[in-house]
Amino acid sequence: MAHVHKTIEELIAEEEKKSQQVKAKIAGLKSRQRVEERKKDNHRKIVVGAAVIAHIKIDARFRKAVQEALNNAVSDPKHRAVIPDLLNEKAFLEAMKAAAKKAAIEAKEAKQAEAAAKSAEQGKGDPAPEGPPPA
Repeated sequence: MAHVHKTIEELIAEEEKKSQQVKAKIAGLKSRQRVEERKKDNHRKIVVGAAVIAHIKIDARFRKAVQEALNNAVSDPKHRAVIPDLLNEKAFLEAMKAAAKKAAIEAKEAKQAEAAAKSAEQGKGDPAPEGPPPA
C-alpha cells in the first residue's frame, strides 16, 4: 500500500477545521459559564432580597432607609407596581395588616381541619359486632 502525502494546502485545511472546532467548543463553554454566573447572581439577589424584606419588618429605621433607596433607584412604573408596600410606610402597614389577617384565617382553618381529622380518627375503631353477643 502506497503512502499518500498530503499537500500543504490539505494540511492547512485540516488544521483550520480543527481550529474552528476548538473555537466552537470554547464558545460553548463560555456560554455555559455565563448561564451559571447568571443563575448564581439571581440566587444571590433572591437571598439578599429576602433578608432585606425580613429585616424591614422588624426595624423601622432600616425600612425607612430601604424605602428612600427604592424611591430614588426604582423609577420604572412596571417595577414600582410590584413593590408598593416597600415604597411608602402607609402601604407597608396596610400590607402587614393584610398579611396578619390572612395568617390568622389560615391558622384558624388549619386548627379546624386538625380538629375534624382528630374527630374522624376517634370515630373510627372496631365497629360493633352485628347480631347477638356470643354465649
